[in-house]
Amino acid sequence: MLLMTQSQSIGVWRGVSLEVAAWDAAHAEVDLSAVCMFTHEIAEAGLKGGLLHLDQALSGGLAELRRSGEFKADFMETLLISKPPSTIRAAALLVIGLGNPSSWTTATTAHAVKAVARAAVYRGDRSVAFAPSLLDSGLTSGQTGDVALDMMRAVIEIIEVQARVAERGLAHAPRLQHWIFDVGLSRADAVTEHFREGFQSITSALRAGSTITTPNTDDPSSAPGENNG
Repeated sequence: MLLMTQSQSIGVWRGVSLEVAAWDAAHAEVDLSAVCMFTHEIAEAGLKGGLLHLDQALSGGLAELRRSGEFKADFMETLLISKPPSTIRAAALLVIGLGNPSSWTTATTAHAVKAVARAAVYRGDRSVAFAPSLLDSGLTSGQTGDVALDMMRAVIEIIEVQARVAERGLAHAPRLQHWIFDVGLSRADAVTEHFREGFQSITSALRAGSTITTPNTDDPSSAPGENNG
């Protein structure tokens, strides 16, 4: 399941096409659409952008689940919506909690990327879209820094690890073929260049025999939880 609109290629690693698309989590036509969410937004106005569109597509259900405490969006808490309504174009939706926005670092989002990539491999998904939702939650581009590099490093790390596990005969080869980062249309070109620079740097190092090291986070709430819907 994949219908790309206004997408740009980053590169291919281990048979997985890494791309950027100007769409949001509600409109991503993929097997698994993943979106990140904090325990609360920085701005008093609440959800905006892609997160707001997603909440509207769920008839306000996402905000209500967080408000009721059924999904708090604590660090690495997950919410799997396996039977999304027709307003969601993906076959399944995965929401990843990022915790308190005041504690956010690029490592926080890198952990979310790895969690989604592992879930996609375990589920046998062929196409995945990932929305970091940082600007939608009230962070500024100045605060997010070079998060693109850490996101790229994280997804390539999981692709590499899963491929090596399969090569050892301990697992089937992953079915993942497309990984798409969701971005806003106005920032697509600039963000794509950042991803491409990161991709070239990381893959060149791997070809030279280096290993991938992703940043760590000392968030005390790092034990994952999962709610299935």
